[in-house]
Amino acid sequence: MIALWVAVTALAGPGLRGTVVVTNMNDNTATVIDAATNRVLATLPTGEAPHEVTISHDGRTALVTNYGVRGKPGNTLTVLDLEHLAVARTIDLGRYQRPHGIAFFRGDTMAVITAQGDKAVLLLDLRTDKVVATAPTDGALSHMLALVPDGRRVFTTNLGDNTVTEIDPAARRAVRTFPVGKQPEGIAVAPDGRTVWSGSNGDSIVVVLDVASARADTIRGFGRPYRMAVTPDGKRAVVTDPERSEIRIINAATKKAEHLIKVAADSLMATTEVPGSASPEGVTVAPDSRHAFVTLQGRNRMVTIDLVAGTIVGWAVTGTWSDGIAFTARVVDRGGASRP
Repeated sequence: MIALWVAVTALAGPGLRGTVVVTNMNDNTATVIDAATNRVLATLPTGEAPHEVTISHDGRTALVTNYGVRGKPGNTLTVLDLEHLAVARTIDLGRYQRPHGIAFFRGDTMAVITAQGDKAVLLLDLRTDKVVATAPTDGALSHMLALVPDGRRVFTTNLGDNTVTEIDPAARRAVRTFPVGKQPEGIAVAPDGRTVWSGSNGDSIVVVLDVASARADTIRGFGRPYRMAVTPDGKRAVVTDPERSEIRIINAATKKAEHLIKVAADSLMATTEVPGSASPEGVTVAPDSRHAFVTLQGRNRMVTIDLVAGTIVGWAVTGTWSDGIAFTARVVDRGGASRP
């Protein structure tokens, strides 16, 4: 394990190209960033308290979940046109409240979303902007989700009853429910669908489930393992820990940390969620499996990480309380046009 106290500088990852979208919970906006230069391309309005974001496989569209605030549950999605750096439309989910985790299925015409207040995931047809089906999660406060790349399985974390649910979206049913640590929130699935990573806020552990056998490995030593992602090559997992102001890069095979990045707690904002911490929170990984992007809620920043070196190699400015984050390899030109 390598511990690094990082002085963040505005550099870019070598050879890195693409576009990042960050949601800003307090500003009700999304920041669009050029990954190569860390230049902010646009700041676009969203609904109230946007939490998570996903980008279509073709890189043209982003979907933002507008979760809402205390006492006022949200029930909308904001659709962002990344080709023209504009808000395309708002999707009203009707009676379904507290949308949070979200992902595109292959083909980009369908999306899956957690509806936290309904103990369900929603299947949304983007050709009509209608919820065409739901699938139960069999769990309370289903918050985040992870979609296997082939679309055959969805996994949700259920904060209210300390479980992870495996869902068959084609059959619209829950397949199995796995007990994990207390208050599970962050979740990621390996590209081959064989393992699921779940972070326990209550027990300060990460549980790695073997889907076939239902056996679990436990990784300890966290404060609050808030979000996680597995690289496309399946070799590494990245876990953010706002309580300790750390980002941990883990060897997926051995479950051992390769690097531990301690993010400097300077230039903190008054809105920092964890006093004295830069609060690394949202995380996404690039297709090259070498770079990751993490929001620093306590500093209103996004940082770029070289996963092999275990270092922060760049940063960009976001809005207030940056949270969810997504990446596409598609590049948006200065004038708003995009290209693969």
